[in-house]
Amino acid sequence: MRSVRRIVTGHDGSGRPVIVEDADCRHIQTTAGAQVVNLWLHEGPPRNDTTYADPVGPDVPLPPPAGGGVLRVVEFGPRDQGETPYLHRTPSLDYAFVIAGEVVAVVGSEETVMRAGDVLIQRGTTHAWDNRSDTPCTILFVLLDTGPAT
Repeated sequence: MRSVRRIVTGHDGSGRPVIVEDADCRHIQTTAGAQVVNLWLHEGPPRNDTTYADPVGPDVPLPPPAGGGVLRVVEFGPRDQGETPYLHRTPSLDYAFVIAGEVVAVVGSEETVMRAGDVLIQRGTTHAWDNRSDTPCTILFVLLDTGPAT
């Protein structure tokens, strides 16, 4: 997966707007056969504090923190023959924007092919991402906690 540059704004000691970080994001994980770059997360409502501390730590779980959200880029490689897509469900509202490539969104017993520029609003259903092509697929995700399913 290519690196993802993360630029974060903030304020200096005098309250002037500044760029507090500008570097390739180092929060990279491999999970369920995909490469994940966790760009940002927040527990509870998002905040724009005047001090800056990187909110992303090691081993970010799949769902967002309670009452919070996570921003990540995921690259799904082509699925190996015999491999089963990772079916999962999280208590979150997920926005999935395909940046590059093609992937099959599996939702219950239904499927739809997504290509670059397509967006899926994932509302707490059991789902999987199945790359049946021969090239990687890159998706930008925003996951917002919704609490327990009702």
